[in-house]
Amino acid sequence: MYIIRVYTISILVMLLIYGSELNAQISGCTDSKANNFNPTATINDGSCTYNVTISNPHVKYLLPDEIDESSGLAYLNGKLWTINDSGGLPVLYAFDTISGQVIQRITVSNAENIDWESLAADDHYIYIGDFGNNLGNRDDLAIYRILKSEIPMEGNGIVESTKITFAYSDYAGKIEKRKFNNFDCEAFIAFGDSLYLFSKNIGNQHTKLYRLPKTPGDYVAELISTFNTSGLITGADINIASNEITLIGYVNQSWVPFTWLLFDFEGSNFFSGNKRRIDFINITATQTEAIAYLIGKHEVITSEGHVLFSQTAYDFNSGLWTDGNPSMISDVISEKFDFTLSPNPVSKNKLTIDINKLPVGDYQIEVYDTLGKLIKVNSYKVSIKDGANRIKIKVGDYKPGTYFVRMISGNQVVEKKFIKK
Repeated sequence: MYIIRVYTISILVMLLIYGSELNAQISGCTDSKANNFNPTATINDGSCTYNVTISNPHVKYLLPDEIDESSGLAYLNGKLWTINDSGGLPVLYAFDTISGQVIQRITVSNAENIDWESLAADDHYIYIGDFGNNLGNRDDLAIYRILKSEIPMEGNGIVESTKITFAYSDYAGKIEKRKFNNFDCEAFIAFGDSLYLFSKNIGNQHTKLYRLPKTPGDYVAELISTFNTSGLITGADINIASNEITLIGYVNQSWVPFTWLLFDFEGSNFFSGNKRRIDFINITATQTEAIAYLIGKHEVITSEGHVLFSQTAYDFNSGLWTDGNPSMISDVISEKFDFTLSPNPVSKNKLTIDINKLPVGDYQIEVYDTLGKLIKVNSYKVSIKDGANRIKIKVGDYKPGTYFVRMISGNQVVEKKFIKK
């Protein structure tokens, strides 16, 4: 009898322990910047809602006439790579991240540019999406795969590709009218062992997410999910280090550009986490066609040329909405570089940034206030290894208070605070 009672008590104790652990798992909105933030939530259920958010990305530079229809972007070997839209040459163009000038041209000898619309990349390959399908009647959708190791570090070159061909799992045949076409595609990413395509639905302004293998062959693209983007998706990139995706596009007929920031999702369930839209109602562009992560969460957007507008590259930083406020972050140190701020506090016109152990690469310096608002951004390129660099920034017009300097290179970040008297 004694043994039975002890056994029963043990079961009750275990039930109480496990029951309390289960009760501790609360689903809800975990983003403190959302309207419906739940501070007790431990599981992000993707329910976060946000106020209408408008931003005005800064013009980075005008692109050369040679790439007047930039329809895809990828960051590789310290350069931005792009392609021209339908009917262009089968060429990958590399342009300098600082000046925007074309510095390399790589011809894909065994490929044809029927309607090249997007670039994606992983550790070993760069992928070209020849799947533009404005009329909804293409039966030759393809993706070209190129080994990164075959692309020279400098100078023009010629490479060969392998080919992935596919059809959509839910495609029933030719679309009668273009306005009903939900089988165009201009955006994809490489993630894990698969390629993920985001459709450009002219018919309902949603996007459908499809999955394909990365290996050459002929496949049926698997439909995974659908999301109401209220616009046409024309580009995408993934930041694996920060677990976020940026989709770029524009509203049908009104041409207003926007991005969707997808973050804090689980695995390849890209629409399971936070989904925040940023509208660009004031930039002078019609077709914003491509986006790529450059340094950290700093991104570049490109728009096609138009009779009224020049082809343009814009700066964009998703971290303004997907990061915590800089004021919540203590000094962050990188193993690759470091910097000091002086004088600190600063009462005069200039703040000096002394940078140590600076390797070759691209760098971004950003200044934020305590609300997380980006005040200043500058890009730097270091082509020859240098032990130290000194940069001065003007802070004479800053209001008294605390500010944060963030320096980014790749996935390395250093952030420090200073006080303006």
